[in-house]
Amino acid sequence: MRKNGLAGLIISSRGDEFMRGRVQYVSDVFQWAGWSFVVLPADGEPSFIGDPLWGLARVPMVEWITDIRATHDPGFEIGGILHDRGLEAGPIGIVGWSDITAAAHVDGIRSASPGVEFVDATDLFDDVRAVKSEEEIANLEETSSILRRVFRALEAEIRPGVTERDVLAQAHRLCRQFGCLDGIAQMSRTPFRAYTFGTEGVIDQADTIAIDLEWAGPSGYWAEVRRVYSFHPPSDLARRYWESRVESFHACVEAMKPGESSTEIASARDSVYRNYRQTAEGLLAYTAHGIGVDSLEPPWVPGKDRILEQNMVINLHPAIRFEEPLEAQALSGIMISDNVLVSATGPRRLTDDTDEWIVLGMT
Repeated sequence: MRKNGLAGLIISSRGDEFMRGRVQYVSDVFQWAGWSFVVLPADGEPSFIGDPLWGLARVPMVEWITDIRATHDPGFEIGGILHDRGLEAGPIGIVGWSDITAAAHVDGIRSASPGVEFVDATDLFDDVRAVKSEEEIANLEETSSILRRVFRALEAEIRPGVTERDVLAQAHRLCRQFGCLDGIAQMSRTPFRAYTFGTEGVIDQADTIAIDLEWAGPSGYWAEVRRVYSFHPPSDLARRYWESRVESFHACVEAMKPGESSTEIASARDSVYRNYRQTAEGLLAYTAHGIGVDSLEPPWVPGKDRILEQNMVINLHPAIRFEEPLEAQALSGIMISDNVLVSATGPRRLTDDTDEWIVLGMT
């Protein structure tokens, strides 16, 4: 903060998988609903300000934040903290101002502290947390290890005659049993239209099945992993497409080098796609994004370019566009996703070392 001329930060979050992580990053509080703020002075003790909607009983369990306040008027409360801590000379950075802090909350903060200069510190904060510590990497590895175990156990649950909901219910049960805090389990199967949270549809022996698990482990750090299953070897069309997915995924992984732009990930993807007459042109869907205590962190590919640094962790799932609806129904759900650590010695996947189309035996 001092390096950037800031007297303190006001860090905001909301209780969902995309935006709760900023407050968790500085407080270790996993916020499951509502909004919250942390006032973090450059010098002095932090304060936690929370929405009464979700209750604050868990916050004291963290122990190191002792000033904990519930309020319906966070602007007034934060203004009082800035005054009491002698921070009114500013400037004060607001983390989340550019994306998720409610306009009413920003107006309230500014009204309660009319003499304070406020600046947007969202990118400044996110760029710091994009580079993971060894402890954070270990947390991400723990989540990946859990998802490996869950996928392995699901192989016994995926069988003809079982509903989609039954399979995904087992995924939820197992993730919770292993201590995961939040997440989703999704499935898509032929004919592919979308990943869903499961229907009463019954799995058939002829199906190709894709499962996506996106979960925050016991520490709150996320992994997003997808796997593909069938009860028979893939058709020639599906096999060739799978091989192109594996090749493009590996090319993207190899592009993740310290000092390179994150746009090189998309360039590596496209260089493989051209060989197969595939394209992602015009798609806004992410091919890659940072991941940590939020399931979506900068950089975003496309959308928010960054120079890759050692110990960034990137979730990769190369986007692709289909021109023909029938081709999309046959192939579009077949995808690979994993967390990748950017390292000086080369990129390292955190969940799967190799990619396998899993053919399940009949029992």
